[in-house]
Amino acid sequence: MSHQATVKPKLRRTPHEEVGPMYPVVKPVDRGYDLTLNPKNGERAQGQIVYLSGRVIDTNGEPIAGAKVELWQTNMHGRYDHPADPNPAPLDENFEGFGSAVTDAEGRYAFKTVKPAAYPASAPGWWRPPHIHFDVESDYSRLCTQMYFPGEKLNDEDFLIARHRKIGDGELIVAKPAPLPAGAEPDAVALTFDLILNARLR
Repeated sequence: MSHQATVKPKLRRTPHEEVGPMYPVVKPVDRGYDLTLNPKNGERAQGQIVYLSGRVIDTNGEPIAGAKVELWQTNMHGRYDHPADPNPAPLDENFEGFGSAVTDAEGRYAFKTVKPAAYPASAPGWWRPPHIHFDVESDYSRLCTQMYFPGEKLNDEDFLIARHRKIGDGELIVAKPAPLPAGAEPDAVALTFDLILNARLR
């Protein structure tokens, strides 16, 4: 009988996307976990609350502690708080759409945000589905990607998602439902999204 250790299969790296033109020109003051609260006036952002959490791990399945996680997104109307956004949809003065966190010892991160909306993209008739941009950096690896919401009709029509689905990576960029935390708002949703980076070279 063989007593050789079972080799764990490697995980697939989360698909890469370009940083894109809407990365903040000037990063807002860090709001910590809760992006929905305007610290200047105590007012809440408009839109459906999203509790978003997950882990940053490597392709060996090992947690990456101390990774910097940045996210940015549109508001509930589909507009980025960015001077280059041509979308005429309204801004929300209580939502800047940017947050950052550092993963804990288990690679975990968490944010409270609002659900972004779809918006018209560069090609005629192309609407980007609701999504959140991520830029994740450890001391040896970096990943830029986009997270999509489960069950969105526009997911099936999006050019970027189609590209990932073509090579079998489509499920890696769609978040999964998660249990709501105690005391969550009545219409809130909770999602989990793991970010998988390349493993450290030995």
